[in-house]
Amino acid sequence: MPGRVTAEEIARRLGVSAADVDHLVDAGVLHLDADGLLDPGDVHRVRLLSGFESAGVPLDALIAADRAGRISLRYYDQLHPPPAPLSGRTYAEFAASLGPAAANLPGLFAAFGLAEPASDTSLDVEIETLVTQMLEIIETIGQPDLALRAIRLFGEGSRRSADGALAVYAEAVARMTGDFAGLPTDEMFESVLWPWAQFARQSAPLATFLASRHLTRAIDEYSVSQTEQILEADGFVAPRPARPPAIAFVDLTGFTRLTQEIGDESAAAIALRLGEVAMDTVRGHGGRLVKLLGDGVLLRFDDLAEAVGGALDLLDALPASGLPTGHAGVAAGYVIDRDNDVFGQTVNLAARIADVAPDGRLYLTGRDARALHEDDGYVTAPVDGVALQGIGVVEVVDVRRASAAR
Repeated sequence: MPGRVTAEEIARRLGVSAADVDHLVDAGVLHLDADGLLDPGDVHRVRLLSGFESAGVPLDALIAADRAGRISLRYYDQLHPPPAPLSGRTYAEFAASLGPAAANLPGLFAAFGLAEPASDTSLDVEIETLVTQMLEIIETIGQPDLALRAIRLFGEGSRRSADGALAVYAEAVARMTGDFAGLPTDEMFESVLWPWAQFARQSAPLATFLASRHLTRAIDEYSVSQTEQILEADGFVAPRPARPPAIAFVDLTGFTRLTQEIGDESAAAIALRLGEVAMDTVRGHGGRLVKLLGDGVLLRFDDLAEAVGGALDLLDALPASGLPTGHAGVAAGYVIDRDNDVFGQTVNLAARIADVAPDGRLYLTGRDARALHEDDGYVTAPVDGVALQGIGVVEVVDVRRASAAR
């Protein structure tokens, strides 16, 4: 059968012994065809079983559970794309072929967020090609630290996306536990896991598509911004009024007490839901979720008015989405944008303002309140005697929509 593989090839790919693979065949976990070859998907099964072994779970226990119908390894390969052909050389031989560029291999795999392969394992041809191209790009850029930092952003983003997607799947399974707890494993796969398996198989092309589109958007925005600055500096166009970016912190109210009542796992699910609601809500205001802080979110906006509007919308969206209520702080000013994070005094100020805002309210400084235009649709009211931790007494103002104040 075309595409079938030997036990030796699986062993070489994963860094295990051929005897280990043969043992799985003898145990009935893997099945040889008439030519003594294995299915390419057995690579994924062996990798999974090796992981169980590393975690101290006996193979015999897995085999017994499989035979009892409590678990099944039958469909595990369908959760992953078929493995590409091996290159025919070990990782050590591949590294030696790269010459001086091999010095960047440890840093490259660290940027990927992956362990560097063992010297006696073999990469598939697609990975070898990708790694070679990345090393060439790093060398061409001439600034390895910056190139690896950019690659690390993609690695971290991919890891977060994968972990988040699996958390969604776990939630889907938890919702249906009562419905399929007694079903045979094969039926469970067909009714529940198969649609998610299709998603997993398409995740790589999905990630490629989204990375390409978002990178195109980011390049376009950067090009427009930088070109506009040149045109303004050289007098080709009139300068636009400068509007500093704004930072918003929106925190859930009473989250610590809630965690004690419902437990850490349920609280973590609430925190993840907070991130989803925040992203959906602030997108229309040009806002970006910078990070999820457990009991709150850090958001960046291009200007103050959008930050106030986005934060107020999010405060309304929290209880509407079944989440606890919240409180918010906003500050506008210079920020340092680096590696998808933000730093600086403006960020610290917004966080401290959020700390003192009561449930359901949004505070900002008096200076920023005066910068809001009347036609932005907000009304403000001063708040007396507010001391911010690490900052001191600051003029703080409560902000509401004009329609809500009537």
